[in-house]
Parts: sequence; C-alpha cells; structure tokens
Amino acid sequence: MTETRRRGAELEKAIFQATREILSKDGIEQLSFATIAERAGTSKPVLYRRWRSPLELAIAAIQDQIVTENHGRLDELELTGTTLTEDLSQVLKRYIVSIDTFNQAAVITWFQHVDQPSNPEVRALLESVKAIDAHAIDRVCQRAQKRGELKAGTLPIELKLLPFDWLRYRAFTNEPITDATLKFLIDDLLVPAYYHVLG
Repeated sequence: MTETRRRGAELEKAIFQATREILSKDGIEQLSFATIAERAGTSKPVLYRRWRSPLELAIAAIQDQIVTENHGRLDELELTGTTLTEDLSQVLKRYIVSIDTFNQAAVITWFQHVDQPSNPEVRALLESVKAIDAHAIDRVCQRAQKRGELKAGTLPIELKLLPFDWLRYRAFTNEPITDATLKFLIDDLLVPAYYHVLG
C-alpha cells in the first residue's frame, strides 16, 4: 500500500517537530535541511521551497511552539481583567510561558552561535517579537483608557517593551520570576510609569 503524502499543516507540524528535536537533542551544529528532511520524512526540496535556511526554519519552529503552548499570540490574548494591573498581570504571566519555551538550553546555545546583529533572520525575528509585545501593551492601555484609568495617548516604545526585556533578562540569567517579582514589576515600575506618561 502506498503511503499517503502529507501536505499542509500536517507536513508543517512534522517538519517543525523534527527541527525542534534536532535542536534539543543534537544541537545547532547538526541542523541542516538534510537532517531535518530525514527526521521529518520529507525531502530537501520541500524545505528549500518554504525556508531560505535551516536557521529561518528553526526560528519558525520555535515561534510555532511558543504560539501553540500559549494558545495563540500574546497580542491576541483575551484580556479579562477589570483594572490596568490585572490586565498587565495576565499579559505578563502569559509571556512568562513563552519565555519558558524560549529559554531552553538548546535555544540559548543556538543564539550564542548566531551573529545576531548582522543576521537578517534573527533581526526579523526580534522585530516581529517586539511588534507583538508592543501591540499587547497597546491593547492593555486601550482598555485602561476606556475604563478611565489612563488618559488618551500612546506610551513610548521603550516603555512598552520594558517589561518583556526585563523578564527576558531575568530568565536568561536564570534569576527566578516569582509572583512577588511580577508584582514588583507591575505595581512599583510599570503602573507608576504608565500613570506618569498617560495619567
């Protein structure tokens, strides 16, 4: 009996899974279209048609895992808080889940092997992540503005990205992110800063 050829989402899932397994078990040095194709049970031309390099595919595979484990993108999260503080807490707790995915030893090793500033694929990833993070904070602020907690206006991009950069730094330096850490970040840093700009 002939094996059914996988297409679309099923094939993409197998490719992403194979890529993550190679990164995790074998390291960045073993990541190539040949090894990915073999493990995913597909051909190299299939990969070449979709991704420019194994690195671009690895980025897509990691992003897929983050979105899957978070049940969607951070800026698509259904916010349910009744205050600015509660919405910020919901967004940042969800973000910590994505950090846990991204902070795997294999991924850190992978980033250490990449010349980040000059690599267009990594630059594109970082810009995409920044845009999603900033949009998530925009949504939080818009809800606070509708409730009358904040005045109309927009936060500077540096302030929008501050909590994500701060949490990512703590994760990458293996500092614990506890409920108390998050409370300090929100109550003592973010909310006062937001009120200062939009209060």
